[in-house]
Amino acid sequence: MKNLLISLSLVLASCASTSPGSVPVAEGPVARTIERVLSRTEAYMEKEEPIVPISEEVRKQVSAAILTARVMTSLPEVSGDVLTFTMRPIIQLHDAFVRADDTLEQLELEIYLEDTARLVSLFQSVNVHASLSN
Repeated sequence: MKNLLISLSLVLASCASTSPGSVPVAEGPVARTIERVLSRTEAYMEKEEPIVPISEEVRKQVSAAILTARVMTSLPEVSGDVLTFTMRPIIQLHDAFVRADDTLEQLELEIYLEDTARLVSLFQSVNVHASLSN
């Protein structure tokens, strides 16, 4: 049932886009999910001893991607391709941190990973929607 609701939400979100391949983000559920992922990633990165070691170069790239993603979530809609490109390193690092965090309960772990899975699915679905309409 839960997966059905998620799937329906993704379909409605992709259909609600005003142009093919765009994701409506401004102050909606997508923006809130993105912000949760961004905030969690930042919190993990700010720890004195991160649970997943990252280079300074990766830290800078992910920090820049986080700033870019925050700007994008203030827009009415954003290209699914652009969101995919911007969010990919953030999501990868987020999921690595979450999987390595042994302080999380199983339910928390699943919820955190589901946030990123939903975003990836949404970005992919709008990109498919765009290619079908061309």
